Amino acid sequence: MKDLFNKLYKYFIVGIIGILVDNIAIIALEYLLGISPDIATLISAEVGNINNFIFNDKWTFKDRKSGAFWERILKYHISISVGFIVSRLILFPIFYNMFIAHTDKFISTLAANNISIFLSFIINFSLNILFTWGKKGGEVAIEDTELR
Repeated sequence: MKDLFNKLYKYFIVGIIGILVDNIAIIALEYLLGISPDIATLISAEVGNINNFIFNDKWTFKDRKSGAFWERILKYHISISVGFIVSRLILFPIFYNMFIAHTDKFISTLAANNISIFLSFIINFSLNILFTWGKKGGEVAIEDTELR
């Protein structure tokens, strides 16, 4: 259980760093390079995603690697896509509609957004620990380490 909480803590730290990287990238792309906000946000999100994958692969889940690098990064993108779809397309509207009946639009939006982000974090962590980095240590991870 201690290992799980340690990984959750590291995953959270990586997520915070990813938000910073995403914001720095969007500022650089939009304000320094003049790229439109629509395109800049897509690029910056992927820069943040790649940053998070690398940190999680090298730090958070370093003892759970199995399969090739490209397999893990593909699985990571599938996992975060599922988390995004569940969070933004399913949970956000449900919570927004639940709150809007009792409060104004601003509070409803913030409440639904923050609950969705938190639940997305839990979904993404769960999918990544089970799917992306699903193999714990074991022989494959040891063999990969010995080959390097």
